[in-house]
Amino acid sequence: MKSIYKLISFIAIAFVLPVFGQAAFQAGKAKVTAGELNVRNIATTGGDVVATLKRGDVLDVVDRSTKESTEDGITDFWYKISLPKKRSGWVFGGYISFEMNLEGGLRWKVVNPGGGAKFSGIVVSNNGEVLAATDAGSIHISSDKGKSWKKIVPQALGNSIGKINKLILVNKDIWVAASGETGGGVWKTSNTGKSWAQFSTAQGLSSNDVNDIAFQKDGSIIAATEKGMSQTKDGGQTWTSNVNGEELDAKILSIAVSPDGKVFAGTSKGLYAFIESSGVFGGAKFSWNRVGKGQPNMGDYIYAVGVTNGGDIFVGTELGVSKANTKDLDKWSGVGGKSIVNAIYMESSRILIGTDNGLNISTDNGLSWVTYKKENGLANNKITAISVNPNGDKIIWTISGSDGLSYHE
Repeated sequence: MKSIYKLISFIAIAFVLPVFGQAAFQAGKAKVTAGELNVRNIATTGGDVVATLKRGDVLDVVDRSTKESTEDGITDFWYKISLPKKRSGWVFGGYISFEMNLEGGLRWKVVNPGGGAKFSGIVVSNNGEVLAATDAGSIHISSDKGKSWKKIVPQALGNSIGKINKLILVNKDIWVAASGETGGGVWKTSNTGKSWAQFSTAQGLSSNDVNDIAFQKDGSIIAATEKGMSQTKDGGQTWTSNVNGEELDAKILSIAVSPDGKVFAGTSKGLYAFIESSGVFGGAKFSWNRVGKGQPNMGDYIYAVGVTNGGDIFVGTELGVSKANTKDLDKWSGVGGKSIVNAIYMESSRILIGTDNGLNISTDNGLSWVTYKKENGLANNKITAISVNPNGDKIIWTISGSDGLSYHE
C-alpha cells in the first residue's frame, strides 16, 4: 500500500565529513559524541587515562597526531585537547565532532541479533536494557549495549505472542502492540520480559490486531486497532471503545497524546483529533474530527504522530511530514520533501523522524535537521522504529527490518 516517493529533502540537511578528509589541521572547538570518552596522556589507547569526558562536553582542540589509527573499526586521528589547570591530553577523533551541532557527529554501529528475522519494534528500558522485537513474535534483549543478546518469546496462559508492531515504555512497564487471532492484542511486562500479561477482545479490545499504544496523563492506556481505538483505566483488565466518551470507528495506525491531553489518531483515512467542535443545533461539543486534510505533506495514511512539550505536532504520512500546533489545527506546514514516514520519536530536546530515506534529527523544534543514511553507518536507509535510552547516555537506537539495529556511541 505504501508507494515509493522521491528522496526526502529536510531543511538544512547536514552530512558530517570524516575528520581525516581535512586538508590541514586547524585548532578549534569540538564536541564529544560518545557516551563517555577517556582522555589519554599519549595518542594511543595504551596511554594512561588522565580524565573522562561525557557526551556533549565542549573541547578546546590544539593539535592533531601526524598519522591516523584505527580503533573499534573507526579510522581517524588523535587530537590534543586543553584540560583545566594548564594540563592537556589526547582523545580519539572517532568520538568527537567539529560540527558543533551535537547530533551532526554521531558514529553509528550495526548489530543484527535476529539472524535474518525482520525487526518491527524497539524500546530501551529505564535500566538501559534494549528490547528489539520481530514480526515473528520474538524479542531480543541486551543488557550490555548490544554486545550480547538473549532471545525470548512472550507467553501468557499458553499463548505465544503474534506479530509485534510496537513497544513503548510506561513508567516501569513495557507495553506491546501485537497482531494475531490468538497471539495478538496488548501485552505487558513489568519485569523486562520475565513474565507477561495478555489483553485481547476477551477483555473488551476492539480488535486483536493492535498497531500502536499510548498513555494519557490520567494513567490510562489507549490502543490503536484495526477496528477503532480502545482504552483501559485499570491496567488492561477491562477495555472500552468509547475513548473520551466517543467511539472512533476506523482502522487506526498510530496515536499520540499532547501534553495538554488532546488525543490524536492517525488512520487510513487521515488524521483525527478529539477536539471541541460546533454541534449540529448550535453550541459546542467535544468529538472526533478530521484535521489537516489537503494540507502540505498531509496524506491519507498517518503512520506516525508526535507532539512536543510545547504543543507542536508532527505528523508522518505517505507524503512526508506535516506540522502544526495543537492550539491551531487549521494552520499546517510541510517539513521537507515527500517521503514515506515510518516513525516519529519525541525526546525532551530532540525530534527524531524515521523515513524510507534515513533518520532525521532536529534539536531546534524542526527548524533544521541532520540526516543519517546507510553511507553514514546505518543498517539501511529505511528506518521503521526509534527508541532512546531514557537515562544516562541518551543513545539512539533504530531498526531497519531484517538488516538489523543501528546505534551510536
